Amino acid sequence: MTHSLATPSEQDVAFYREHGYFVTGTIFSEREISAARRGIDRYLSGERDWKFSVPYFCGPPPGEELWWGDYLSLQIREIRELVHKPILAQIAQRLAGTSSVRLWHDQAVLKPPHRAGTKGSVGWHTDRVTWRTCSSLEMLTAWIPLTDVDRNNGTLLIVDGSHRWPDNESIMGFHCQDLDGLARQVKTHGAPWKEVPVEVKCGQVSYHHVLTIHGSRPNLSPAARLSLSVHLQDADNHYVEHRGEDGQLTWHRNDMLARIVDGKPDYGDPRFFPRLGEEATEDHARFT
Repeated sequence: MTHSLATPSEQDVAFYREHGYFVTGTIFSEREISAARRGIDRYLSGERDWKFSVPYFCGPPPGEELWWGDYLSLQIREIRELVHKPILAQIAQRLAGTSSVRLWHDQAVLKPPHRAGTKGSVGWHTDRVTWRTCSSLEMLTAWIPLTDVDRNNGTLLIVDGSHRWPDNESIMGFHCQDLDGLARQVKTHGAPWKEVPVEVKCGQVSYHHVLTIHGSRPNLSPAARLSLSVHLQDADNHYVEHRGEDGQLTWHRNDMLARIVDGKPDYGDPRFFPRLGEEATEDHARFT
């Protein structure tokens, strides 16, 4: 469902609750999208506006494979300005039914034109699978295409209503290229498997629930597909201890960033998890 207005109505919120996703009208201008693309180009050329001293993971250098880079809004001015635009957080607040939202992390993804023998898909997964130390099940992701997207260039695919299917929290098929085979392993509990392609123009944003199953297929167009995922915490989210099937404590890279309070990572640390909904300031995350 796509709404023509920026602020979700009660009907829009009900749609999000039932289907696990919501697509906005245009909320970013061509100038803002172009600036974000320039910011990513600067990042790839080695420029940084703020230093980031904690180790983090990026995909292989851009080429014939998927590339992804994390925490760009903490390092690049143009991405920070995009992420901090108030309407992005205001929509998330409305959908999640929360008083405020904080940044969890962000990730740019560059999907080049597909070539035989390369990995061009993002397999079915939920965001929750890597966020098990988060207390909240109301976290959500704002997916911001920085190019027009459709089926042909491998846009985001949402599995309609999948956030309401139990027993799928542990789906982690991000690197799996056999999407159809992976889909057969999902417990739908009798519900139909319905893939919804997010086909939108630059300036629109797609939000999805932390438990929504999503992925994407290869980019069959001649041009690269560029997007930014902004992962968001609701006001109540905090660290909780979680153990995997092997009994070992699980962790997230954010645990290395957060200050420690009472022996636990503080996911409200404003240096790395700023409250969104206001214009970006120079006060957030000065790194050395």
